[in-house]
Amino acid sequence: METRFTEGAFVERGPGTCWMRMKVPLIAGEGTRPLDRVLIAADSGNGISAVMDFGRYVFVNGDLTVHLHRHPVGEWACVEARTHVDAAGIGLADARLHDEKGPIGRSAQSLYVAPR
Repeated sequence: METRFTEGAFVERGPGTCWMRMKVPLIAGEGTRPLDRVLIAADSGNGISAVMDFGRYVFVNGDLTVHLHRHPVGEWACVEARTHVDAAGIGLADARLHDEKGPIGRSAQSLYVAPR
């Protein structure tokens, strides 16, 4: 993935906003549609907005839910994410999704967080 952060970074804790573009197709020899690009980017919500140290904790996202209000366009997808984790290790990475024309929907990743 090619990435461009406008807020945060992979090595920073807290909210993050990142534009992403696939460098290679998910499946060799197959075309990649804008919807494919958005769904793959949406799976990065926790990765760009972790609130705990990846070196000390594991983050398992048990599911990913994506809701779009229109078809995406273009090669770039933006994930504007925030992660929340409680003391019991239950978390949620919540994100707004954008394409080159603006907002297109939201995604949510449920998280199980535990010490390594």
